[in-house]
Amino acid sequence: MPPSRTILSTTDRSPAYEYHEESDPHPSVTICAKFVTTTRTGRKDVLLLSVNKPLSIGRSPGCTYVVPDAVVSGLHCKLYAVRSSHGGIIISCQDHSTNGLILNGHRVRKTSILLMDGDLLEIPSSQKFECIVLHKEPEKKVNVFDPTPPALPTLKTKKIDRYLVMSHCLGSGSFAEVHLAMDTSAFKQVACKCIKRKSSDKIEKIRKEVDILLNLSHPNINTVRAATNDDNFLYIFLELCTGGDLFSYIVSHPDSQLCQAEAKYIMYQLLKGLKYLHDRLISHRDLKPENILLYAPGPYPRIQIADFGLARPKAYQETFNVCGTVSYLPPEGILALDHKHLSYVGMPSDCWSSGIIIGCHPFDYGKVDGESEMYSYMPESEGEDYDDSQCSQTSIQADQLVKRRIVHGEVEFPSPVWDKMPRARDLCSDLLVYDPMDRATAQTALRHEWLTAELLDLELAYRSRIGSV
Repeated sequence: MPPSRTILSTTDRSPAYEYHEESDPHPSVTICAKFVTTTRTGRKDVLLLSVNKPLSIGRSPGCTYVVPDAVVSGLHCKLYAVRSSHGGIIISCQDHSTNGLILNGHRVRKTSILLMDGDLLEIPSSQKFECIVLHKEPEKKVNVFDPTPPALPTLKTKKIDRYLVMSHCLGSGSFAEVHLAMDTSAFKQVACKCIKRKSSDKIEKIRKEVDILLNLSHPNINTVRAATNDDNFLYIFLELCTGGDLFSYIVSHPDSQLCQAEAKYIMYQLLKGLKYLHDRLISHRDLKPENILLYAPGPYPRIQIADFGLARPKAYQETFNVCGTVSYLPPEGILALDHKHLSYVGMPSDCWSSGIIIGCHPFDYGKVDGESEMYSYMPESEGEDYDDSQCSQTSIQADQLVKRRIVHGEVEFPSPVWDKMPRARDLCSDLLVYDPMDRATAQTALRHEWLTAELLDLELAYRSRIGSV
């Protein structure tokens, strides 16, 4: 079973929705990158960056590193190191200036960018900073004749329309790789998902899904900027998120808990994004913290629903094609998974998944002695395997107990945390109703008292940081 984590904590460590920096919850501080710069007087300085210890660069004396040039803004930029769900470290830079930054010769403005080993970051007409990444993924040999240590790959670029795609790989799967790219007309980095073409039917299906996503525009939906293809690949250009994912963000906090105010702000955004999708009759079908990205590093983050590979239009229709992650599936999804003659509907399934996210995870806890005998539910074939491309579980055997709990319908709310947050518990319960017809929708969840009690604060925070949608 996945490690225990809880999105909510009973402790409010700060006034609701005030922006503040959290201290590093991990006792050992690891330097994961350094930035080398030379001042106008010829002095070489080295800035050290560690996880959850951001560095600020600007003209203001309050910055971590002060550059006294007139062309430098009071707070020009901020450097972050955050953990990723793959165990690595993400190095990013948030531009706060009036005149922007220059990354490897390309100007960027009012955006957050990813930094790779060897990148050159420049304040226009002022100092340059070379990024040297110290925390690197271990290199693996491809075959026995490779050099030891393996030779460093040469950085390559490929021009596709207005995008400059780089050989920096941000992630990979069975059928696709995601590369870092630069939108040369918008002065922003983007993510380029490269899907290997196998058959015309499959490409046409993917293109239809992409066309749906191209028409979506919401601050809490990971935007598809463009899509094109050549003889070998389909290229999907996506909005780049630089703060990692929600799962990594939660587990980076003490006891894997967020304060209630921050959890509420994140849940408010998630439900707004979900309502936007459902109003357009689109279901995501694989909502989980790993598929919720942080647009940029920092507390009270803007979140975006991402990874629409399993999304479905006409989501009001029943489907027999069960997909998603087992521990986030609703009872009707579990039953349809193990009983092939049954179906389920995507939109109520998304709402159930959002309840699991806020409850993290009310069905996934240590085994109780004799517990398996308590449940009447049994799959058609105990331990039966099925297509892993449809359900991204890692251990079918480990999931059987969670599946029984989900179908049995009892939600576990540990007293120490939830007794002090009855409104949050009530909303979670409304989203985890067994019958999908009685389950809270995204729209009704947004009207729940847990959110409406501080709706003005939530709206003001949302509009000032994100937008008015």
